[in-house]
Amino acid sequence: MIDIRYFGGKARIAKPIVEYLKSIREEGQPYIEPFVGGGWVMSLMDGERIACDKHTYLIEMYKAMQNGWIPPTNLTKEEYEYIKNNRDEKPYLTGFVGFGCSFAGKWFGGFASSKDRNYCLNAHNSIMKKMETMKDVKFYDCDYKEINPKGLLVYCDPPYQGTTQYGLVGNFDSNEFWDVVREWSKENMVVVSEYNAPEDFVEVWSKDVKTDIRNKDNKKEQRIEKLFLHKSNLKQIIHNETA
Repeated sequence: MIDIRYFGGKARIAKPIVEYLKSIREEGQPYIEPFVGGGWVMSLMDGERIACDKHTYLIEMYKAMQNGWIPPTNLTKEEYEYIKNNRDEKPYLTGFVGFGCSFAGKWFGGFASSKDRNYCLNAHNSIMKKMETMKDVKFYDCDYKEINPKGLLVYCDPPYQGTTQYGLVGNFDSNEFWDVVREWSKENMVVVSEYNAPEDFVEVWSKDVKTDIRNKDNKKEQRIEKLFLHKSNLKQIIHNETA
């Protein structure tokens, strides 16, 4: 994510995902992400954009940066532990450190350090660059189930079923999520990133990628990232193309 390397972050495949999203976006259509995470895709979109996430500290970081706050470029292990134990003192700083200065981008998953790499500086540079294109994004701290979109292009990058989730926000109910997407798809164009989907969803894009998740041999796992549409949305796209 922020190089804040966020589990599930779309750093490596954001551009082709954005190409697909733009190819089905109607002119002037507002765009929303219910799980904005590291903002890789959001930062490459344009027009009216809305970013939501249940992770309060993450949204506080984005809002603070929109108001001029600049994340640190260096962090000691002692500072990391202090922030971890005093999270509400500066929520925006907690959002940055919790991901950007943690091992593999896992929420406070251990202080990331190396003789050859300044993880804090890398995270700083990455999020500063992304914020250059997200100054006008509307950020909201909310659960995806609180959203009631109508006529929007919706891109969902939820916690993947069967994978490590990024903590704090609790366990994610994938079955409930797909039910919500079915409802949203009645009045919106909804695109979902996942490895698999229920039978009434259609795979419209895929790409082999290496994840930041390591197996028992400490090797990065290879996964096939996919984009899915509900079959009703796919019919709508075909209708629009032939009209």
